[in-house]
Amino acid sequence: MRPFPRIFGRSTKPHHNPWERLRFALLKRAMATSDSTPPEVKPAASEEGAPSKREAAPAKKVTRRVVADEEPTPVVGGRFLVAALIIGGLTVIPMSALGNLFEPAEPPPTDVASWQAGAKGTIRLTVVTADAAALTCASTQEFEGRHCAMKSETEAWPREPGAPLDDNKANIIQPYRTWLDNKLIMVSGVWSHPSVAYRLHQEPPGNVAFDKLARFVIECQAHFPGQMEKPVLRWQPGQSWATEPATMVAVTDSCKVIEEPSAACPSGPICALMNAFN
Repeated sequence: MRPFPRIFGRSTKPHHNPWERLRFALLKRAMATSDSTPPEVKPAASEEGAPSKREAAPAKKVTRRVVADEEPTPVVGGRFLVAALIIGGLTVIPMSALGNLFEPAEPPPTDVASWQAGAKGTIRLTVVTADAAALTCASTQEFEGRHCAMKSETEAWPREPGAPLDDNKANIIQPYRTWLDNKLIMVSGVWSHPSVAYRLHQEPPGNVAFDKLARFVIECQAHFPGQMEKPVLRWQPGQSWATEPATMVAVTDSCKVIEEPSAACPSGPICALMNAFN
């Protein structure tokens, strides 16, 4: 008979000792259990069942920081260019011929050569209401019954018998400057005409400083009776007298207050646009 193999260094022969038989049976059973029991295998999750690990755990959201690209600063930007063009236009256009299309030209200067004895003409004077009482001349000359308020620096011209006390200086000659070109001329009766007298009534100079009075323009139709030789003038009370060379005398036929005149607007679309806002 073939002998039993040795297990753990001991004989496998059956023993008649009951404890040995029990120990042998338990040992044999334990060996059979450890060798025959297959390992537990977890079934794989079905495709339609539980979600996979990738689906079950939501992916972590990664926020990417966007870095704005820095644009280079332009040397000449759009707003700067527009401002430069506007400033350049406002500087260049008024000094060019194109400026005449936007701004009416000034009226022509006073034609002093047309001031001849016996002639008629239009004169424009620049005044303030205080000039009615302030402007004074001294001379012994008389023109068509018109004369200065003074015969000399110290002697007043005598009032004619029966003459009104206040006739707005209808027969008094006073020194004036022409509007725009400041030419000296001796003029009588300026403040006696209704339009000018009304302006004097509206703006009495008594309580207003001379330099605060509004300057305005008077346009007169006049005739020229002759020249006053070396008139002595005073522009304001209290000032010293000054002698001027021979100056033309104008006797007014009519006078009115006007706005500062200018030449007619040039023709064309620019003129039409300017007239639309006037």
